[in-house]
Amino acid sequence: MSHRLPTPLPRFDRSLLRAAGLLVPFSERQDWCDSWQAELWHMHHHRRSRFASLRLSADVSYGLVLDALWLRAESWRRTFGGTPILCIASLFTLCSAVLLLAFLLNTGSHQLTGHFRAIIGRSLGAAPLVIFVAYATASPSHEAQNSRSRPFAWLNRKLFLVVKTLLVLLFTCLLSTDITHPLHKLFPLTADLIQVLAFVFFSLLALRWSFFDQEQRCKQCLRLLTTPARVGRPSRNLLEWNGTEQVCKQGHGTLSVPEIETSWHQYSQWIEQVSEAS
Repeated sequence: MSHRLPTPLPRFDRSLLRAAGLLVPFSERQDWCDSWQAELWHMHHHRRSRFASLRLSADVSYGLVLDALWLRAESWRRTFGGTPILCIASLFTLCSAVLLLAFLLNTGSHQLTGHFRAIIGRSLGAAPLVIFVAYATASPSHEAQNSRSRPFAWLNRKLFLVVKTLLVLLFTCLLSTDITHPLHKLFPLTADLIQVLAFVFFSLLALRWSFFDQEQRCKQCLRLLTTPARVGRPSRNLLEWNGTEQVCKQGHGTLSVPEIETSWHQYSQWIEQVSEAS
């Protein structure tokens, strides 16, 4: 007795499945294609009215594309979530957005260039003082234990901090310029003063965030630390350690942040994970 071969899917469904499959990560693509191919085949070979079939086909096609997009977005989230690349890209996007707004407000590149010469000159004069105040008022750096850092880990951390700080200062400069732009035609001197004050205020907030973000990252891969866990009991703070611990998802180490600073545990401590083989 011969077995009937399954009838192929319609051309549109095959094309849609092939195109949407390109969005799915390669490691999950084959299983995803098999599952959705079975779903489409069942949909076309189950008896129902023509109107219901068309409506179900549209719903399934829509769900197929959304499922592929979600898998791709989830793959990107796992790959780039909390990474320094995502941080720098986000700051660069913010700078591009406020720069585009400044270009629209000044109606032309020539006018924009002349306007920014004076703005950047005043901001550069205030930037060193802002950086000094932000750095002086920032929380002390943590101490390292079991430190076996990679050769370029320290250099990568400093380079990331410098690039992040420059982008933050550029963003606050552009933002303060956009905010005070409507006042320039009526009160130019007052607008210049407000622009400098706004730049100083926004820069202090942004730099404090930059330093805090730096402290919350792994000292090896520079990813954001996750899964904070409470350790110790507040009632025995003088007898045992009490605070929060955050770990690196890549297994590089743990950051211990004390709840209350004591003479024997004043600052947060970065404890690198030491493998048994080493």
